[in-house]
Amino acid sequence: MALYGVYGEHTQAACPLYNKEIRQDLLSGAPTLEKRAEKMGVKMLHQFHSGLEHTFLWVVDAGNAHIIQELMERTAGRFNTVKIVPLITFQELIERLKQIEEGSFFTKV
Repeated sequence: MALYGVYGEHTQAACPLYNKEIRQDLLSGAPTLEKRAEKMGVKMLHQFHSGLEHTFLWVVDAGNAHIIQELMERTAGRFNTVKIVPLITFQELIERLKQIEEGSFFTKV
C-alpha cells in the first residue's frame, strides 16, 4: 500500500453547493463512500474541501493509482477534474535526505 493525494476541482456550475442534481447525488453516495472505497482496496485517510475554491484534497492509501482512478470514475470524478499524486510523509522525506547526505540513497536500487 502507498499514500496518494487525490486533488480535484470543479466549476461553480458543477458545485454541489449550487447544483441540486450533483448535491443530491453526493448526499446519497456519501454515507457509503468509505466502505465502497475499502472494497476496491482504497483506504480514505483524510478528506479536505474548500467550498469557495471548488477544490478538494483527499489522502488515501492504495495499492496503486489505477485503483484510485477507478474509484474516482465511479464517484467524485463524475463532476471533478482529478489528479492522483504519489505522496510520502515528511518524516520519509527527512530519512531520504539523510541517506543522500550519507551517500547511500542513490546506491540503493
